[in-house]
Amino acid sequence: MREPSTRRLLVTVGFILAAAACTAVRPPPERGPGELSLPIPPPVPPVPTPSAMGAEVFESSDFVVTFAEAGDTVERLATRYLGDPRKAWTIEDYSGTRAITEGQEVIIPKREWNPVGVFPWGYQLVPVLVYHNVGPEQKGRLLMTARNLEAQMRHLHDDGFQAVSLQDFLAFTTGSRQLPRKSVLLAFDDGYRSFMRYVRPVLKELGFSATLFVYTDHIGAGGNALSWQELRALIDEGFDVQAHSKTHSKLLRQEGESEAAYARRMEKELAYPLALFRKHLGRASETLAYPYGDTDEELLQHVVQHGYVAAFTVRRQANPAFVFPLKMNRSQIYAGMTLEEFAKNLTVFQDETLGVAKTPDWKPSASPVTAAPPAASPRERLAALHDVRSELLEHRGLLRQALEERMIALTVNPRDRGAQEALKRLVGRIAHEVAVLLQEGRELIGRGLLGEARQRFLAALSLDPTNRMAFETLRNQVREVMVIAHTVRPGDTLASLAELYYGDRFRAEVIAETNQLPVNAPLVAGRTLQIPEIPGVVILSH
Repeated sequence: MREPSTRRLLVTVGFILAAAACTAVRPPPERGPGELSLPIPPPVPPVPTPSAMGAEVFESSDFVVTFAEAGDTVERLATRYLGDPRKAWTIEDYSGTRAITEGQEVIIPKREWNPVGVFPWGYQLVPVLVYHNVGPEQKGRLLMTARNLEAQMRHLHDDGFQAVSLQDFLAFTTGSRQLPRKSVLLAFDDGYRSFMRYVRPVLKELGFSATLFVYTDHIGAGGNALSWQELRALIDEGFDVQAHSKTHSKLLRQEGESEAAYARRMEKELAYPLALFRKHLGRASETLAYPYGDTDEELLQHVVQHGYVAAFTVRRQANPAFVFPLKMNRSQIYAGMTLEEFAKNLTVFQDETLGVAKTPDWKPSASPVTAAPPAASPRERLAALHDVRSELLEHRGLLRQALEERMIALTVNPRDRGAQEALKRLVGRIAHEVAVLLQEGRELIGRGLLGEARQRFLAALSLDPTNRMAFETLRNQVREVMVIAHTVRPGDTLASLAELYYGDRFRAEVIAETNQLPVNAPLVAGRTLQIPEIPGVVILSH
């Protein structure tokens, strides 16, 4: 690699010093490094240049550390070092930017670093968008024009979203698969043949995946219904097909319906589709979309009994990795939505301060950079920069991020005994902090303080994203939703309250569901309603 110019050296110096205020696991781009308010590192020797390194690439089992060449992009780097341009998102998400400058140090993670997407400053969300019928003209709320559908798909593509498969989404919700920061799951309900004509070509062009949730009475039932043969062809092309019940009737137990009669009806609605899936598609459905989004605890028992491992409502909010698997959220996209209204359904991160490790006895060690002898090699000086960054992060209590920086330093200079010892110390300290948080969380659950318990388990995951106890507890035991009490005033409607609190009239559905009201129900002045907190959506009024 040729010797970089002075300008390139200055760019590299500036990049690394600016990154000293950031983390190895970078916050989302909208949260800049300055928000961490870390102190400026001490003066350091000039950053070693790529040619001075004697090696262009440093590599360990966790990272590749390299300097960008002229013309490099995240796609080129992903191809060169990860063997797949589609993994460019890992470099982009880790660095927090797509911009690559010649001579810039680039850290490339070789494996997933945060499969649950939980950080000290919040957690990742994945929106699921559900559509129904598509045609040349709009008709009602659920028949969207092909033109609007295409505009929305291109908006997603141009904004950097990746339409992930249902399989990858479900892996994310079990804590076993990291997804791109801008991920979305696309769903199309009922089984309309219009999917073949209007939707499939656009998705194929953009490289998007989608899942069709079909109710089996509709398949092969008419001119605008998909056939089993067409569903098999869509599966062969990479699309997914899952169950939406047998008849698309409401699955809740009806008034006056006996327990035995309800069980027989659920056998037809939930088990019969599985038999048809096996017969026509060669495998059963593991996932269910509740008709109309309705569910309750009694229905959940039947869903589990018949072998479904995940199920979707139509609650208008995005999903964290630890979402309860039988009540995952989908946002219905209506025909009359503008692009601005559509974009309100694309929240991908919940800003939330989860707390940092306590550091009352922390004392900075001698800077590995200033302590380095004058004869230190370029490799040692580069590794020392990451050691400094690790110290600064540990001082702020961001232990996981400090650990990552030590691992990067050891990728560059694996013989650095100081970094090796610091790494061991950090591993032990993180284990201790996580154990304390888990104990506190369990005690708080026992006292019924679920909101405080939730914070402890989230903080534990921010330190150790692979901790199964913290993840499973959040997923299955701590599902508290914070609410605001609103006294209905004359003229209030569910839509006006959704606009007031969320800035989005379509989230009236969430208020209606929380208060067990029809979405178009008139409101009586003086009644108190619960306005639930929605992850990723800022409450505008109190």
